Amino acid sequence: MALLNRIVNATVAAKAGAWVREAATRKHGLIVFLALVPLAALPYLNTLANGFVYDDGQQILENPYVHSFRYIGRIFGSTVWSFEGAQGVSNYYRPAMSLAYLICYKVFGPSPFGFHLVNLLLHLAVTLLYVALTEHLFKDRLLSLIAATLFALHPIHTESVAWIAGITDLEVSTFFLTTFLLYVRLPGERTERGRWRTYSLMLIAYGLALLSKEQALVLPTLALVYEHGYCPASSAAPLREKWSRYLPLLVAGAAYLLFRKIALGGFAPVAERPDLTNNAVLYSAVALAGGYLWKLVWPAPLTAFYVFHETRSISDSSVLAALTGMMLCTFLFVWMWRRARPVSFAFLWVGATLVPVLNARWMPAQVFAERYLYLPSMGFCWLVGWAAATVLRWTGTETQSASRKALRQIVPLTFIVIAGVYTVIVIQRNRDWRNDEVLYRRTLEVQPDAQLIRTGLGAVYAKRGDWDAAEHEWILALGPAKPYAATLSNLGLLRMNQKRYREATDLFSQAIRLRPQYLAPHLNLAELYVKINDPVDADREFRTAVSLAPLNTYARNSYARFLLSQRRFSEARVQFADSAAADPKSQALDNFGVVDSAEEPAKGTRPNKMR
Repeated sequence: MALLNRIVNATVAAKAGAWVREAATRKHGLIVFLALVPLAALPYLNTLANGFVYDDGQQILENPYVHSFRYIGRIFGSTVWSFEGAQGVSNYYRPAMSLAYLICYKVFGPSPFGFHLVNLLLHLAVTLLYVALTEHLFKDRLLSLIAATLFALHPIHTESVAWIAGITDLEVSTFFLTTFLLYVRLPGERTERGRWRTYSLMLIAYGLALLSKEQALVLPTLALVYEHGYCPASSAAPLREKWSRYLPLLVAGAAYLLFRKIALGGFAPVAERPDLTNNAVLYSAVALAGGYLWKLVWPAPLTAFYVFHETRSISDSSVLAALTGMMLCTFLFVWMWRRARPVSFAFLWVGATLVPVLNARWMPAQVFAERYLYLPSMGFCWLVGWAAATVLRWTGTETQSASRKALRQIVPLTFIVIAGVYTVIVIQRNRDWRNDEVLYRRTLEVQPDAQLIRTGLGAVYAKRGDWDAAEHEWILALGPAKPYAATLSNLGLLRMNQKRYREATDLFSQAIRLRPQYLAPHLNLAELYVKINDPVDADREFRTAVSLAPLNTYARNSYARFLLSQRRFSEARVQFADSAAADPKSQALDNFGVVDSAEEPAKGTRPNKMR
């Protein structure tokens, strides 16, 4: 009987202990949630007042793919800029982004508020997923809280959150973390049903990560390294069991690559810098990696555009500085592998997630961008969190010297000061994304040679009728490097409005030679030919324009109005119909009314020629 009582008491005590631990875990989770939600959300509340900036207008307001669900097939079967026709061929495959835009457009309409709200909520979700993964990987609540706080407030993330187009980084991070969190929990699943459920959810999350951004391709490699080098639960597991955990991810990644090759004609069908030599690609990659590592440590100055200068020699100062930083990281990795192995995984996380953005040959105009650090910065925050937690524990031992007591006060105070400074920087930086003019002006303060940004600022001035200011910016944007086709086209439009037709023609022709598939110079040249009463050449350029971008409603409507002026009513009706089919809008019926009203006089007297 006594033995039975002991067994019962032990069982009750064990259950009570389990209940206490579970309650404590829930309480800790609630505390973390209540702490991190305001930390992640409040600094970004002022982004909700921002508008569409940079290429948001093209991607949302001028993109028929995100206005109607009938383009779902094209969203998943083509690159992100394919709605622009021939000029939209790119290396970007972002169906998750376009789908998110489509849903937002249907819910919020053409209001930027809803799009910014989604970005903010995604940043909040990423922060909470990050703290969950951190706790699971390192079993250290203090490290988790410090790392998550740093991640929530790090100013390097402002571009990803404050700019609507930064949603790609938020999406890939959400699904990347979800996938990896499910992966590391796989060894703890005790039932067959639980394992299959986790497998299924993991593969779904990974599929969504792949549809968000190419960085997701490195996840299977990270899973493989974690499985064989870090996972404590799989140390004694059979090799086949280990393979079974990450092999589905490798298969999914391979299927994604095969799909891109078949559907898009290759993983990266466009070489943005084909003249870049292999040595220049390698040295530039080293310099870029060093630049990214430094931005994590010292996130200033922050700007929306960094002018890329290729690196051609190993003796270049940027390469030498980067190699020094890499050697230091290697030394720290080896040291931590021996003394704090779990946290050494942070170095691999940073390196793996940075690799996809280091090949300058395949990158767009913006080779170096702050948003590319959103996912890699998680590893950096783990390292800082571990260092701070280690120091705090070391200073909290029973036998404390005066120096340890001072250090125990200094570390939390320093962290609070850094968090406060970061919060102020984030709030101020968010204002840079308020509108195009503010963004371009702020960017040029840091990068005065950013020709593409000067071209955009000139366009802002032109839209409000300040042609002198626009001309000033566009002339500056012609150098020092090779000019952009957009700069030449915009300057040509200015010369056309000044009736300097010969100069305008030359500028449009230069833009076409530089970028034959670019719509704007063909369309502008067509309008110039209309002005100088050359309908044959105007018709040729209009036809070229609509063939380059079949879904561009502005091009089709412009061509249709020209056809009306030439009394080619049936052809004009076809162009208006194609425009309405591409992206139905309220003016579609008005366009058909214009054709009808123009046809009526044609049956009697000859109308005046329309211009």
